Amino acid sequence: MTTPNGNPGPPRQENWWTRIGTLGQTLTALIGLLAALIPILAKTGLPGQDGDVTKTDAIVTTAPYVPPTTSPARTTTPPEQPDPINLTVSDQLTEGALEEVIVISLEGTRVATLHATSAKPVVSQRVTATKPGNYSYVVDAAMTVYDEIGAVQVIEATGRGSVMIDEGTRLDVYIHQEPNGLSLSLESAAP
Repeated sequence: MTTPNGNPGPPRQENWWTRIGTLGQTLTALIGLLAALIPILAKTGLPGQDGDVTKTDAIVTTAPYVPPTTSPARTTTPPEQPDPINLTVSDQLTEGALEEVIVISLEGTRVATLHATSAKPVVSQRVTATKPGNYSYVVDAAMTVYDEIGAVQVIEATGRGSVMIDEGTRLDVYIHQEPNGLSLSLESAAP
């Protein structure tokens, strides 16, 4: 074989990409783009489509004005809500810890942050709950301790569960050694 200028050279190898040419390459790119967009449009809907079948068009009507009739005034009372209940959450500094910060959440809402130190090893905080009952909790802690070589380390632990709460309940934070580390619990203290 010879090259276009007449010199012998390697045979020209055509591959699939060069055979389809510019038009074919453009069509291939468009097909790839459509293949990517179709699943997205199928999930989200086409522009202008609204999957909300409860949506109705507003109908405006006019009517002659009729003055309101007078009637005795009615008073409405809001539904009776129970009084919030008071409880106390407490923490005692873990043996060997320099300090610990405990964050307590009930039903997904942060209700208390307790900070125990060697100067103040027992801390309590009064909180309120909406009503007596069983509450889910999350307890997170960051404890500062000395490790075996005397370096300061921060250990984090968490715990989840549920606890029964009533007026005047006292909840204490407990730490547990588990096979995979530390965990925390929130337990009702004896009255």
